[in-house]
Amino acid sequence: MKNESWSLLGHNIGRGEKLHFMMQPYDENYDIPVTIINGVNKGKTIVVSAGVHSGEYPGVAACSILSKQIDPLKVNGRIIILHCINTQGFFAKHERFVPEDGGNMNGVFPGDREGTISKKIAAFLEDNIMNEADFILDLHSGGGEESLLPCLFFPVEASEEVKKASLEVAKATTINHLIASTAKNGFYSYATTKGIPAILLERGNLNKCEREDYEAYVEDIYLILDYFKVMDKKDKKPLGVKFIWRKTDYMTCEQTGLWYSDVEAGMILKKGDLIGYVKDFFGNVLGEYRAVDDCRVMYNHVGLMIKEGGAIGAFGLLKNVEIVD
Repeated sequence: MKNESWSLLGHNIGRGEKLHFMMQPYDENYDIPVTIINGVNKGKTIVVSAGVHSGEYPGVAACSILSKQIDPLKVNGRIIILHCINTQGFFAKHERFVPEDGGNMNGVFPGDREGTISKKIAAFLEDNIMNEADFILDLHSGGGEESLLPCLFFPVEASEEVKKASLEVAKATTINHLIASTAKNGFYSYATTKGIPAILLERGNLNKCEREDYEAYVEDIYLILDYFKVMDKKDKKPLGVKFIWRKTDYMTCEQTGLWYSDVEAGMILKKGDLIGYVKDFFGNVLGEYRAVDDCRVMYNHVGLMIKEGGAIGAFGLLKNVEIVD
């Protein structure tokens, strides 16, 4: 069935057309780059977002590539690309937060039209993007002092329908480590509480933008568009074994000091294995951290400085992993 023209964010996008523009949440002086693609035939509406954390670059690069490559005449349905949600943080070189109010866009939902800028952005996304979406794909990476194993998060605190749909899409990507998430207050995770299937992908780390990471994201996005029949991807390769991590230990630091660790993302640890030490400036040990059970390191802190409450890492528990061929 042929598509129709699409009115969105004050623009009218005709059948088989593509439009690039900046959106301003509730007329704030805050530009978020957007690409809208309206396919020739009816189909699902897929949202791809990046830059929720402004120092996580591979997803931003992937969105730029996709917005240029995708031919709307080969699309069934509609695609919304949010290139970089935290643009102010991106250009200010803030690693995670909206600089105006310190808000973490992966933790400020639900939004508030009368709140600070991060809350207003969240409300704007709820009101204008989530309601359009059949599926949301949110692109992240490891932080500036974080080593990361490519992984993704899928919801387990949503409806059965949303949980099942999200996990099936997760299996259609090239990422092999799928982590069950109970989060509810980020862009993708809040959407799942509203009945919208969604996943969060993680590739890359250390504030780098490596070609292999953003090209892998481009591949994943095309696979998901193919899954929903929004685009046809002919050159599909075997996706390999999937590891579904049903329980993950998220370890945080209890001291502020200097962090020393030989652990790397992807390593297998035995229960009781040393993860790292916190020391003061004089070399005195303030605390040590060990694996609570046999586990695999999904991501971990690698910088020297660590603060009380800071993330040490995420450790997938081997006794709770499912393996799917």
